[in-house]
Amino acid sequence: MPSKRQENRQLQTDKIVKAAKELFTERGLNDVQMKDVAERAGAGVATVFRYFPKKDELIVEVAIRSLDAVEAEFRRIVSLESSAFDRLELLLDTLLDAQKADHYKAARFREAFESYASFRTEPLPEIDRYLARQRQIMDLLEPLITDGENDGSINRSIAIKPLIVTVINSYSSFTNNVALKSSISYLDQDIQPDIQQQVLKKILLDYCRAH
Repeated sequence: MPSKRQENRQLQTDKIVKAAKELFTERGLNDVQMKDVAERAGAGVATVFRYFPKKDELIVEVAIRSLDAVEAEFRRIVSLESSAFDRLELLLDTLLDAQKADHYKAARFREAFESYASFRTEPLPEIDRYLARQRQIMDLLEPLITDGENDGSINRSIAIKPLIVTVINSYSSFTNNVALKSSISYLDQDIQPDIQQQVLKKILLDYCRAH
């Protein structure tokens, strides 16, 4: 059982990370200073630096925690008693739902984070923890992949594992991309972001469905 000191430390960490996530989502990663995080969290600047000596460490921690909801939903869906194809469709629905309501903020942050990380001349501190968390989430797909190889619900013209992983990664990237561009005024109602998301989902599922 954690001590009172450990509990207090965790609560303080959670407050700092929550404040940072809000600010990073509102302003972007580059325009937020540690003093801004301290003010939003109701903590002293020295306290924020004690928990996160570098801003990049805080950015990575926010990124890791932004995967919590995705992991929980993937775990739930993969454990369902249904065909591999039906669970794959639910996973795509989850990725689409992540662009809506409060979940959209997490998706917006992850997009900004991955862009920020890719332009670094040196790897971000603790980035291996983020990559390990992503691998952990993809590893959750193994039972679905095994079932897809055996239950006949998924097209076998391509090996099941690369097919499922590619479909999920492609749809995740695409839904993020068009959601973040939703403020652009599309002249044609037929190509609004939500229409494009649904169209791609249908294309992918039509291919994946066993014929």
